[in-house]
Amino acid sequence: MTFAELAQLTRSVRRFHQDRKISADELLGMVDVARMAPCAANLQKLRYSIVEDRELCREIFPAVRWAGYLEDWSGPRPGERPPAYIVIQAPRKEQKYTRIDVGIAAAYLVLAAGAHGIGACMIMSFDEDVVHGAVGSPEGYHPVLLVALGHPAEEVILEDDSERIEYWRDESSRHHVPKLPLDEVIY
Repeated sequence: MTFAELAQLTRSVRRFHQDRKISADELLGMVDVARMAPCAANLQKLRYSIVEDRELCREIFPAVRWAGYLEDWSGPRPGERPPAYIVIQAPRKEQKYTRIDVGIAAAYLVLAAGAHGIGACMIMSFDEDVVHGAVGSPEGYHPVLLVALGHPAEEVILEDDSERIEYWRDESSRHHVPKLPLDEVIY
Protein backbone atom coordinates (compact mmCIF):
# COMPACT_ATOMS: atom_id res chain seq x y z
CA MET A 1 0.00 0.00 0.00
CA THR A 2 1.32 3.46 -0.87
CA PHE A 3 1.33 6.27 1.67
CA ALA A 4 -1.38 8.08 -0.33
CA GLU A 5 -3.58 4.96 -0.18
CA LEU A 6 -2.99 4.68 3.57
CA ALA A 7 -3.92 8.35 4.02
CA GLN A 8 -7.15 7.84 2.03
CA LEU A 9 -8.11 4.78 4.07
CA THR A 10 -7.29 6.33 7.43
CA ARG A 11 -10.48 8.24 8.14
CA SER A 12 -12.19 9.22 11.40
CA VAL A 13 -14.14 6.16 12.47
CA ARG A 14 -16.90 6.57 15.06
CA ARG A 15 -18.40 3.07 15.16
CA PHE A 16 -16.31 0.06 16.07
CA HIS A 17 -16.57 -3.66 16.65
CA GLN A 18 -16.46 -3.26 20.42
CA ASP A 19 -15.89 -6.97 21.04
CA ARG A 20 -12.71 -7.07 18.89
CA LYS A 21 -9.87 -6.13 21.18
CA ILE A 22 -6.65 -4.44 20.11
CA SER A 23 -3.55 -6.16 21.44
CA ALA A 24 -1.31 -4.43 23.96
CA ASP A 25 1.55 -4.79 21.47
CA GLU A 26 -0.45 -2.97 18.77
CA LEU A 27 -1.32 -0.15 21.17
CA LEU A 28 2.28 0.17 22.34
CA GLY A 29 3.39 0.13 18.70
CA MET A 30 1.09 3.08 17.92
CA VAL A 31 2.55 5.09 20.80
CA ASP A 32 6.04 4.07 19.68
CA VAL A 33 5.34 5.53 16.22
CA ALA A 34 3.77 8.69 17.74
CA ARG A 35 6.82 9.32 19.95
CA MET A 36 9.00 9.35 16.79
CA ALA A 37 7.04 12.24 15.29
CA PRO A 38 8.91 15.49 14.78
CA CYS A 39 8.34 18.08 17.49
CA ALA A 40 9.42 21.65 18.18
CA ALA A 41 13.06 21.88 19.32
CA ASN A 42 12.89 18.09 19.86
CA LEU A 43 11.52 18.83 23.34
CA GLN A 44 9.45 15.60 23.39
CA LYS A 45 7.01 16.96 25.97
CA LEU A 46 4.03 14.73 25.16
CA ARG A 47 3.00 11.76 27.29
CA TYR A 48 0.54 8.99 26.44
CA SER A 49 -1.97 6.97 28.44
CA ILE A 50 -3.18 3.70 26.95
CA VAL A 51 -6.70 2.70 27.96
CA GLU A 52 -7.83 -0.83 27.14
CA ASP A 53 -9.56 -1.81 30.38
CA ARG A 54 -13.32 -2.21 29.74
CA GLU A 55 -14.31 -0.36 32.90
CA LEU A 56 -12.07 2.60 32.11
CA CYS A 57 -13.41 2.67 28.53
CA ARG A 58 -16.95 2.71 29.94
CA GLU A 59 -15.98 5.56 32.27
CA ILE A 60 -14.49 7.66 29.44
CA PHE A 61 -17.21 7.02 26.83
CA PRO A 62 -19.90 9.41 28.21
CA ALA A 63 -17.31 12.21 28.45
CA VAL A 64 -16.87 12.26 24.66
CA ARG A 65 -18.81 14.44 22.22
CA TRP A 66 -18.77 12.30 19.09
CA ALA A 67 -19.79 14.18 15.96
CA GLY A 68 -20.69 17.86 15.89
CA TYR A 69 -22.26 17.81 12.42
CA LEU A 70 -24.47 14.81 13.24
CA GLU A 71 -26.81 16.63 15.61
CA ASP A 72 -29.32 13.79 15.83
CA TRP A 73 -26.65 11.19 16.69
CA SER A 74 -25.51 10.79 20.29
CA GLY A 75 -22.58 8.53 19.51
CA PRO A 76 -21.88 4.84 19.07
CA ARG A 77 -24.45 2.41 20.49
CA PRO A 78 -23.47 -0.43 22.83
CA GLY A 79 -21.50 -2.92 20.76
CA GLU A 80 -20.12 -0.10 18.56
CA ARG A 81 -18.05 1.69 21.19
CA PRO A 82 -14.25 1.87 21.09
CA PRO A 83 -12.47 -0.96 22.89
CA ALA A 84 -9.43 1.28 23.48
CA TYR A 85 -8.30 4.88 23.74
CA ILE A 86 -4.93 6.57 23.73
CA VAL A 87 -4.89 9.84 25.65
CA ILE A 88 -2.29 12.37 24.56
CA GLN A 89 -1.22 14.51 27.50
CA ALA A 90 0.69 17.80 27.35
CA PRO A 91 2.18 20.13 29.95
CA ARG A 92 -0.34 22.49 31.57
CA LYS A 93 2.12 25.32 30.87
CA GLU A 94 2.02 24.96 27.13
CA GLN A 95 4.65 26.40 24.89
CA LYS A 96 4.01 28.07 21.57
CA TYR A 97 4.09 24.88 19.51
CA THR A 98 2.62 22.35 21.95
CA ARG A 99 -0.71 21.93 20.15
CA ILE A 100 1.06 21.56 16.81
CA ASP A 101 3.22 18.81 18.32
CA VAL A 102 0.04 17.11 19.56
CA GLY A 103 -1.45 17.19 16.07
CA ILE A 104 1.65 15.78 14.43
CA ALA A 105 1.97 12.97 17.00
CA ALA A 106 -1.74 12.16 16.68
CA ALA A 107 -1.46 11.95 12.89
CA TYR A 108 1.44 9.50 13.20
CA LEU A 109 -0.53 7.45 15.73
CA VAL A 110 -3.68 7.31 13.58
CA LEU A 111 -1.72 6.37 10.46
CA ALA A 112 0.07 3.61 12.41
CA ALA A 113 -3.35 2.31 13.49
CA GLY A 114 -4.65 2.47 9.91
CA ALA A 115 -1.67 0.48 8.65
CA HIS A 116 -2.91 -2.38 10.89
CA GLY A 117 -6.56 -2.06 9.84
CA ILE A 118 -7.51 -0.33 13.08
CA GLY A 119 -9.86 2.63 12.91
CA ALA A 120 -9.32 5.78 14.92
CA CYS A 121 -11.01 9.04 15.75
CA MET A 122 -9.10 12.04 17.12
CA ILE A 123 -11.28 13.82 19.65
CA MET A 124 -10.69 17.21 21.20
CA SER A 125 -14.25 17.62 22.44
CA PHE A 126 -14.33 15.72 25.74
CA ASP A 127 -14.69 16.38 29.45
CA GLU A 128 -11.09 16.73 30.56
CA ASP A 129 -11.94 16.19 34.24
CA VAL A 130 -13.58 12.82 33.53
CA VAL A 131 -10.69 11.61 31.39
CA HIS A 132 -8.14 12.85 33.93
CA GLY A 133 -10.11 11.09 36.67
CA ALA A 134 -10.05 7.84 34.70
CA VAL A 135 -6.39 7.76 33.67
CA GLY A 136 -4.60 10.33 35.83
CA SER A 137 -1.86 12.56 34.48
CA PRO A 138 1.84 12.98 35.09
CA GLU A 139 2.72 15.90 37.37
CA GLY A 140 2.04 19.17 35.54
CA TYR A 141 0.22 17.50 32.61
CA HIS A 142 -3.38 17.26 31.39
CA PRO A 143 -5.26 15.37 28.65
CA VAL A 144 -5.48 17.41 25.44
CA LEU A 145 -6.47 14.85 22.80
CA LEU A 146 -8.26 11.54 22.97
CA VAL A 147 -7.85 8.95 20.21
CA ALA A 148 -10.65 6.37 20.12
CA LEU A 149 -9.50 3.08 18.58
CA GLY A 150 -11.08 -0.12 17.30
CA HIS A 151 -11.80 -2.24 14.28
CA PRO A 152 -14.15 -0.21 12.04
CA ALA A 153 -17.84 -1.10 12.01
CA GLU A 154 -18.76 1.53 9.45
CA GLU A 155 -17.88 2.54 5.93
CA VAL A 156 -16.34 5.98 5.44
CA ILE A 157 -16.48 7.48 1.96
CA LEU A 158 -14.34 10.42 0.83
CA GLU A 159 -15.77 12.55 -1.95
CA ASP A 160 -14.62 15.72 -3.67
CA ASP A 161 -17.08 18.52 -2.96
CA SER A 162 -16.63 22.25 -3.51
CA GLU A 163 -19.90 23.18 -1.85
CA ARG A 164 -20.00 21.45 1.51
CA ILE A 165 -17.66 20.60 4.36
CA GLU A 166 -20.10 18.95 6.79
CA TYR A 167 -19.79 15.17 6.97
CA TRP A 168 -23.06 13.25 6.83
CA ARG A 169 -24.61 9.78 6.88
CA ASP A 170 -26.73 8.35 4.09
CA GLU A 171 -29.80 6.10 4.44
CA SER A 172 -27.49 3.05 4.68
CA SER A 173 -25.51 4.69 7.54
CA ARG A 174 -22.40 5.10 5.41
CA HIS A 175 -20.38 8.06 6.64
CA HIS A 176 -19.57 10.59 3.86
CA VAL A 177 -16.70 13.05 4.24
CA PRO A 178 -16.51 15.89 1.70
CA LYS A 179 -13.03 17.13 0.75
CA LEU A 180 -12.21 20.17 -1.35
CA PRO A 181 -10.81 19.15 -4.74
CA LEU A 182 -7.03 19.42 -5.15
CA ASP A 183 -7.23 22.33 -7.59
CA GLU A 184 -9.11 24.36 -4.96
CA VAL A 185 -6.45 24.02 -2.29
CA ILE A 186 -3.44 24.82 -4.49
CA TYR A 187 -2.56 28.52 -4.47
